[in-house]
Amino acid sequence: MQKNILIIEDERLVAEYISSILREAGYSGAAIADNRAGAVAFYTNNPVSLIISDLNLFGVYEGHLIVRELQKIKPAPVVYLTAYSEQQTLEDALSTEPIAYVLKPFTERQLLVAVKMALRQHAEACVNGSEQRPSDREMDIVRYLAEGYKSKEIAEKLFISENTVRTHRRNLLRKFDLRTSSELIAMAVKLKWIKS
Repeated sequence: MQKNILIIEDERLVAEYISSILREAGYSGAAIADNRAGAVAFYTNNPVSLIISDLNLFGVYEGHLIVRELQKIKPAPVVYLTAYSEQQTLEDALSTEPIAYVLKPFTERQLLVAVKMALRQHAEACVNGSEQRPSDREMDIVRYLAEGYKSKEIAEKLFISENTVRTHRRNLLRKFDLRTSSELIAMAVKLKWIKS
């Protein structure tokens, strides 16, 4: 799957390890930068689907500052990988609204789960440069699902067939790469399509 992923990491072995995990998982297009200038240059000239960044680069605590600068150029989801877990570090990182914050040493699975979550959110928010949202009918169905209604009850409320409701539900899950209605509802709340 072609995804440009920018890895900002000053330890070359760690950066190469992250890159190899991504390649083995089927992600191509990972680029590595170990400083602000390299990160900005790549980010400015390439579409980036995900930023994976360390917080401490060559002893300077600036990872979140670089990410903030990149996000001003264009928004992209962020995953932080760091050995630091102090409260202030966490708060500074959270100010850039990362999808995940993974502590070193991390497992391959931890990294890939964080990457998948981040790329899914990116796909939800952006399709060909525009925000992807359910259609009005799909939004009605999501609202009723969130209120606890079953397909048959939703069909009666919307004056459509139960089969049509099921088709809409399947299409919604496929459109947003989700497995369950619970995930769909959680996503809708997170993206403020519906109220919790």
